[in-house]
Amino acid sequence: MSAMGTIAPARLSSIRDRGMPDRVRRARSRSRNLDTGLIALGIASVLVGLTGGVAVATRLLAATPARRRLHYPFTGVPDRFNVAVSIFAHNGRAMAGVSGLLLVVQLAVRNPAGPGRAQRTVRAVGELLLAGLVAANVLVVGASLGAYGTRMAWAMLPHGPVELAAFATALALHLQGRSRPLPARQLAMTVGVSVLLLAAAAALETFVR
Repeated sequence: MSAMGTIAPARLSSIRDRGMPDRVRRARSRSRNLDTGLIALGIASVLVGLTGGVAVATRLLAATPARRRLHYPFTGVPDRFNVAVSIFAHNGRAMAGVSGLLLVVQLAVRNPAGPGRAQRTVRAVGELLLAGLVAANVLVVGASLGAYGTRMAWAMLPHGPVELAAFATALALHLQGRSRPLPARQLAMTVGVSVLLLAAAAALETFVR
């Protein structure tokens, strides 16, 4: 095997990028970010559609039992800084799980020998848990909307769409990086944007009525 064959794909990509003019590198970076944004938009659209389907089914078939089970008081949350921090920390744990799984996957795809058995197992289990978490949220939010209608919809504004954008962006990055190495700059910027969106959502939920 030649020496070039032992260089990890991410290293080769970095070498190629360094040999490019700044204008070309910036164009490639914008293209990657645009791809992430489009994938995130697609994910958000699918999640909204699935949630809407659950809401309609709940409204037609089980609105009253759902209200008895959910029993939301709609009292809102206190507009205190520590409450916003608590909301951010709660959502941040889920975000950390997505980012941690992406880190494991990126280490695996950067391995010149390919992912090991342990890495493949961690990825499979992690993605199964991630899918279960997404499905559970779709079911709970959809059932809540179906049970309470516009009252629940208003309670989810304005923070709900911002929170959805944060997680859709993180999921989009994971889909991009599950089978190929991503530039460190793209990883850092996209994760940073997701975290900032979560912080904004926590502030909106706490301080904006």
